[in-house]
Amino acid sequence: MKEDRLFPNETLAVVHLIHYSSMAIPYIVCRKVDATKKDKPQLWYAVGKKLQKKGGKTERDVAHQVAQRTGFHRGVVEAVLAATGEIIEEALSEGHSVTLRGIGSFQTAVTSKGFEYPEDVLPHSVRLSRVYFKADRMLTLAVKRAGCHRIPFKYYFPEELLTKKMKQADKEAEQEENLLNE
Repeated sequence: MKEDRLFPNETLAVVHLIHYSSMAIPYIVCRKVDATKKDKPQLWYAVGKKLQKKGGKTERDVAHQVAQRTGFHRGVVEAVLAATGEIIEEALSEGHSVTLRGIGSFQTAVTSKGFEYPEDVLPHSVRLSRVYFKADRMLTLAVKRAGCHRIPFKYYFPEELLTKKMKQADKEAEQEENLLNE
């Protein structure tokens, strides 16, 4: 499926989300075209929208928040996070998975081309296909409970494409947000 994004005004959307008080996952609405189905109409879907262009929260950001919550010095927390990353790397390189309770599991997957005989599958023909993370079930449930929040259409649709229903939906969402903030 191909996404058709309509002139996103990211600065205004980010400012809106900074003022949105409850924890919720932001999304925008985009039209997607299913290229495999010629007679299917284009449909609208929710698409997650990150609050940054690249990177997200950094190790330093996380360390600062952990330090504020625990009373440990930020430098100590940064050192612990850096060492944790190194330890995870070492464990994965040795063939172990790593599970951090409340966070999730880091694991590896390997692959090779196909061989006619099992004894032909030798180390030089096997490679790491990916390192992946599987979130802890409780973490996943907690994030799901946060819910979702649509960024108002007016922040990423040109004025001439806004329908009455879209404007009404924005107005209702803004009124609901105001009630939550009181």
